[in-house]
Amino acid sequence: MARLEAVVIGNSASMLNGAPVTTQDIDLLVRDTKANRRKLARFAEEIGGSSPRRVSELSNVEYIDGDLAVPVEIHFNRIAGGLTFSSVRSRAQLVAVGGEKLAVAALADVIRSKEAANRPKDRAVLPILRDTMEVKKKLE
Repeated sequence: MARLEAVVIGNSASMLNGAPVTTQDIDLLVRDTKANRRKLARFAEEIGGSSPRRVSELSNVEYIDGDLAVPVEIHFNRIAGGLTFSSVRSRAQLVAVGGEKLAVAALADVIRSKEAANRPKDRAVLPILRDTMEVKKKLE
């Protein structure tokens, strides 16, 4: 069976890129297809979470919660900053996590999205993310 087409985004991606930040959820950017929606439902069941459901009627964001350590927030096709699934995926890197290889958004894409969202919590973390990106550039 083909894998879920998803990229880890948000502060989860920031952490996996080496930024010293924390988060209270796992954010995924998912290509919106019928097959991926079936895979998300199966994933939710496997981790003991709720079926994916919309955050609100006005939002295209869904979430999985339940008896999980942290909820999973699902964004379909695009995120703030005009970033599409295809563009984010093309720059993502594969990172080994718990025996799985996950596509993780590039730190530059996380920064762009947080700048565009412009929420207080995003503005607060941006200096840390920018500093991390500078350190990573120096190490390359």
